[in-house]
Amino acid sequence: MTFQTRLDHFNATGNDTLPTFALRYIINEEFNPNKTGPILFYAGNEGAIEGFYDNSGFMTRTLAERMNATVVFGEHRYYGKSYPFGSKDIATQPENLKYLSVEQVMMDYVTLLEKIKSEGEYDKNTDYINPRTPIYVFGGSYGGMLASWLRMKYPTTFHGAIASSAPILWFSDAKDFDPHAYDSITDQAAKKLYGQECVTWYQQGFYDLIQAQYVNATYENITKEFNLCEDTPIATPIDVEVLIEQLSDNLGSMAMVNYPYATSFLHPLPAWPLKTSCANASSLTFDADETTSTFNFQNIKRLAAMNFVWQGDKCVQLYEEESE
Repeated sequence: MTFQTRLDHFNATGNDTLPTFALRYIINEEFNPNKTGPILFYAGNEGAIEGFYDNSGFMTRTLAERMNATVVFGEHRYYGKSYPFGSKDIATQPENLKYLSVEQVMMDYVTLLEKIKSEGEYDKNTDYINPRTPIYVFGGSYGGMLASWLRMKYPTTFHGAIASSAPILWFSDAKDFDPHAYDSITDQAAKKLYGQECVTWYQQGFYDLIQAQYVNATYENITKEFNLCEDTPIATPIDVEVLIEQLSDNLGSMAMVNYPYATSFLHPLPAWPLKTSCANASSLTFDADETTSTFNFQNIKRLAAMNFVWQGDKCVQLYEEESE
């Protein structure tokens, strides 16, 4: 469904003819047909809303059924198909990005829920003990930050927040800020699932790639081991740096969606993908002389085997084209 939301919620002219655009949302009243239960709202983040809805079963099924609740997912402006100005190309022009802000997004969600409650006549079924239909906001990562901020800034709209992996204090001027916290959590997950040896394999693999960054003679082997696409072979130190960033992101993502079942939320992955990647690395065997003069290439091969769980049989595109 779509909701006409204001392009600029904070225009002070008081003009009701201000520009609007269609913001998408999903609503499911299956478990709350009489409008007597609460509303569970997902604060959509940087992506199409369907992906978040399809991979939030604990909220959309388990909690909704247990609480006799309505489920609402709001799509974040400038993502999915909720583009101001009618198209992505126009919306993302530099002069139009001024409307892409946390404050505007939060007000999108506040006004969306006001519309749903009003048109759905939710509050008419409340009593003096519960004078308003409660709304609980959910979110993960950046969406979790939105959930936290919505609860803090609009406490009369949102009665509670469940913020998963929401680093709302993770800023450079925060006390005890740890810029390596995300990688540390990945290490903890790999260690718990498979043991310290797995952490050691990929840490040494990254170290050896850094050592190889300025050794031209290693580029061909690195290109081969990671199955880089023909149009993006390793040719410069910058290419190695880009590869390292991709590999690090892939490992972190596998830790983040290390579910006990197969999923395609971020990428098509098997159950326990991080554990599977560690097992891939463990299964390799090497000849005693399989080294180079400057580093042990076995570590790089183990890292490539771990990345295979993410990449599969497809070649690795070092510089990926922007996708929808």
